[in-house]
Amino acid sequence: MNRPLVILAVVAAAAATQAQAASPYGGATMPRPIAQSDPLGPRSEPTVTVATAVARTQFEQGGYSGVRGVQRGSDGTWHAVGRDRNNQPVHLALDAQGKVSQVR
Repeated sequence: MNRPLVILAVVAAAAATQAQAASPYGGATMPRPIAQSDPLGPRSEPTVTVATAVARTQFEQGGYSGVRGVQRGSDGTWHAVGRDRNNQPVHLALDAQGKVSQVR
């Protein structure tokens, strides 16, 4: 009398385990893709001040993309890293007159 009940419980447990392993939504049963680090640094950083946002915009209007790490130097020059038209990482500078240049 208990034998069909035990078999039913084993089959139900096996079915639940199999359904969990085939989940297409990830989790513990499916590995997540390995995150690759970007040599320019984090992809998202908060813009702390309006001046920082303006400097970032100036760099981008100068033809550079992925501008990150925008900081103002003690001499008033803004420095950042970005990517040039060939998608190569470059160090950038923005002077007080608004001229964007690559720092070598």
